[in-house]
Amino acid sequence: MALVLMSCPANAAEQRPSRDAIDILDARNIATEKSGIPVLMRDGTQLFATIIMPKVNDQERLPTILIQTPYSIDTELKLGTTILPRLVRAGYAIVVVNIRGTQWSEGKYRWMIGAADDGEDSIEWIIKQPWSNGKVGTFGCSTSGEVQLALAKRNPPALKATVPMAAATGYGRIPGFVDQGIFYTGGVPSYNWAQWYRSYGHYYHPKLPSGISQEERERLMSSYSASATISKEMDWAKHLPSAEVLLAAGTPDSEFNRLITMKPNDPRWAEYDFFNEGDSTRVPMLHIDSWYDAIEIFPTAKGFEYLSKNSPDQYLIIGGGAHCSMGSETEETMVGERPIGDARFDYAGQVERWFDHWLKNDGKGELGLPRVQYYPLASSRWESAPAWPPRSTVRRLYLDSRGNANGLAGSGLLSSAAGSGPPDKFIADPLNPVPTLGGGCCDRNVARDQTAIEEREDVLVYTTKPLAETLKIAGYINATFYFSTSVPDADIAIKLVDVYPDGRAFNITDTIQRLRYRDGIDREAPLKPGRVYRIDIKQLVAASHFAPGHRLRIEIAGSNFPQYERNMQRGDANHEQREPLVARNVIYHEPGRASFIELPVVR
Repeated sequence: MALVLMSCPANAAEQRPSRDAIDILDARNIATEKSGIPVLMRDGTQLFATIIMPKVNDQERLPTILIQTPYSIDTELKLGTTILPRLVRAGYAIVVVNIRGTQWSEGKYRWMIGAADDGEDSIEWIIKQPWSNGKVGTFGCSTSGEVQLALAKRNPPALKATVPMAAATGYGRIPGFVDQGIFYTGGVPSYNWAQWYRSYGHYYHPKLPSGISQEERERLMSSYSASATISKEMDWAKHLPSAEVLLAAGTPDSEFNRLITMKPNDPRWAEYDFFNEGDSTRVPMLHIDSWYDAIEIFPTAKGFEYLSKNSPDQYLIIGGGAHCSMGSETEETMVGERPIGDARFDYAGQVERWFDHWLKNDGKGELGLPRVQYYPLASSRWESAPAWPPRSTVRRLYLDSRGNANGLAGSGLLSSAAGSGPPDKFIADPLNPVPTLGGGCCDRNVARDQTAIEEREDVLVYTTKPLAETLKIAGYINATFYFSTSVPDADIAIKLVDVYPDGRAFNITDTIQRLRYRDGIDREAPLKPGRVYRIDIKQLVAASHFAPGHRLRIEIAGSNFPQYERNMQRGDANHEQREPLVARNVIYHEPGRASFIELPVVR
């Protein structure tokens, strides 16, 4: 979704009429606001916009920042309160257009279908306005980030630069990432989308009456909320099959009910305006994301890596915080329950410099930004590099145990020597799944102490000895497991954890792999019970410092629910299944079947 507050529940701000945009930006003394401005699309559909205009003389022509969003002006602008006021003061007009079928905009909402057309039409509308100088940049986080990717591959002449933040839901299939806008992770549907569609993205919603005056339109929009009101909580574990999870909650019809029926290799994905392998752009892009935006950060890194090879002027910034929290860092930054150090960064200054370079100076002169800037967690310092990933040395850590790595009381070990002990066995019961604790996308409490999860018998826990010196990693983390199971299909959920000397264990990143897609989404195949498979998992990325006395840990389980859909483990169409099978899984770490992880160690 675009500005993806993806899994964030509807909040109080979404339940009442919007506040004035210039008050949200604290810009009443320097800007004016117009709301409910119709923007006509090529098919006759009217979208509605809010315009924040710096107070300048009538003859001055302004560069414009376009934000396309499904959210109310309150929600959207709050995500940019450290950046957008700076741009208004720097002389940029801000145009916030509600995406088709959202808020008061007309039409039917279809996630990433028609996004490029509507983006082009919005730019064409802007450059025809008497206050426009014909130069447009785009900005936004999450849902309002992803649509920038669809637009950039069209290369509209007036689009001079973009700042897609937490925008990886705009990627479909690119080298190293094939999860279709992150609807999937490793072939497993993400229930972050079910939560998002529960509150947003319904196909239909009430509309403004046609034929009313602009003044009446503004009065109506200031008096009523166009946002859905969601009150009752959901008990995710009670709803099977997964295809009916939102219907059971009484949610209006939405794209989710279609997406959940589509395999990651379904030809219908071609209908969506994703940035795919073979696509490129001439538009300069400043990609911004955060390490604790766990389901977004891997495709963000892969997207930047891919575009850096075929598109000019690609830059990357990765901070330490949660989803769309850029600019909220402090000298002692907390993410959820975890302190991550002094992660402060001048996002507003960097974004202003970026747009000034491309929209005011026509790209002339030195931009003065490193290609890659990133914050290693718990480091209290930012790093720069000429490319992503930065140079590193691979350090392999092997899984080992005495045949009992189950939970914290087990004997699971990570070491530089190949394992020799008997295999580890664990159960995966879809009716008693390992619960999600932190991670995912959009909960500000994304970093949590994992101790309660690690006490479960159905979670394997492997830990290094206390570190004698700081371990610094930056780049992609790969895992290879030798695995067998009793069922035709299974999931492997893994998590990277920093264990503090006092025993607190904070998640850094996680992923999951549905094993029917172990050889790729185009080579779906059931598992043969009892057969040992080599499973390679390459969907993790991180930059973090592990201090002396800390330990590095990985967890392995058969589920992480409700962040990811449960696998019924029958091998059939999972979204239709009501009766699960219990899996008896085995991880091997013996000579010839040495399971391991690989860390990108930097100096």
